[in-house]
Amino acid sequence: GRTYPVETHYIDLAGSDADEGPAAQIAALVDEIDAGGFGRRGDILVFLPGERDIRELARQLRHNPSLDVLPLYARLSQAEQNRVFNTSPGSRIRVVLATNVAETSLTVPGIRYVIDPGLARISRYSFRTKVQRLPIEPVSQASANQRQGRCGRIAAGVCIRLYSEADFNQRPEFTDPEIMRTNLAAVVLQMLVLGLGEVEDFPFINPPDARMVRDGYRLLEELGAVTPAGQLTAIGRRMARLPVDPRLARM
Repeated sequence: GRTYPVETHYIDLAGSDADEGPAAQIAALVDEIDAGGFGRRGDILVFLPGERDIRELARQLRHNPSLDVLPLYARLSQAEQNRVFNTSPGSRIRVVLATNVAETSLTVPGIRYVIDPGLARISRYSFRTKVQRLPIEPVSQASANQRQGRCGRIAAGVCIRLYSEADFNQRPEFTDPEIMRTNLAAVVLQMLVLGLGEVEDFPFINPPDARMVRDGYRLLEELGAVTPAGQLTAIGRRMARLPVDPRLARM
């Protein structure tokens, strides 16, 4: 965990800065850190919502020869991901451009600065449209604090948030648990196979919406995994053995 103090700066993207977008602001901040503008030079971790944002910003930053730009997202090969853990001494500043995989899943060593635009792609399922989406949303206070702590591991760090303190204080304290924002068909199927009783009666820490549970049952019924009465079928048992989405399991 974080063991050193972290100094937090809020930079509200208003006026002309908002028109340029966060990428231009991040590039300017990286140049400022490279020039020693915040007291000393040091490795930087930048959080971005997705792969495309990372590629576009990496293209801008690679014009500066004093920076070692390292993308980090889940689809990268293992060898590419391992580059962020190479902290060999040198004059170049490492700039790690990461999705929220670097928030809790892994720790990038040697980080002195965190630049946080305060956005992430968060998976949400709509039971009305039957679509699982990945909209870009403001992160919760807990996620923002996790990001802030990434630069307080080896020495005192600096976290630069590209939003106002008032915006931070208005955000929800925690991110919604995944069970409250995802398609529950797979959950319902596994619970039926394991004999855990009615989903509605199960003592979840964060109970999902009853409409999401009904939507899960309806989908399983369409796929032939359960009967109209909600009883598991032989096909449903075979589907549950495959660790994939129930629609793919049925195929």
